[in-house]
Amino acid sequence: MTISPLVEVPHAIQRLAQWFYTEWHAFDNRSVAAIEAQLAQNLNLDCIPITFVAHTHGDLLGTVSLDVSDLPPFDHLSPWLASLYVQPEARSAGIGGALVRHVQQFASSHGISTMYLWTPGATRLYERCGWTVIEQTVYHRQRITLMRFGNENTNT
Repeated sequence: MTISPLVEVPHAIQRLAQWFYTEWHAFDNRSVAAIEAQLAQNLNLDCIPITFVAHTHGDLLGTVSLDVSDLPPFDHLSPWLASLYVQPEARSAGIGGALVRHVQQFASSHGISTMYLWTPGATRLYERCGWTVIEQTVYHRQRITLMRFGNENTNT
């Protein structure tokens, strides 16, 4: 498996946008076209926002992003690990953990010591990668968990 910045595999944008629409439309009501436009803004190599794609032999396996913002009520927090998604048939193979660790390493190498994420699902994967729960709340009538990686007092 290889993890590459989306800028190196831009043909993946349409597929990722469909994944995101299917997975999170209930939370943000974005159209596939709006998601594609946002992903096009993530075509960076060395700065935020950036999206990474896990792939092997031309097959897309999963993705994750590091964004400036991801949860409007918490825009004062930044940056955000966002849009972690692994194809259902590729789950339980360590891809999600590898993507999370990849973003953590990218952030660390760019002087970012604190990141945030929200999830409507289980937190075990993130906790295994060093994330801690900081709040449980409701977003668009859905229960979510807000998490932090690092020390909020040293964020850059």
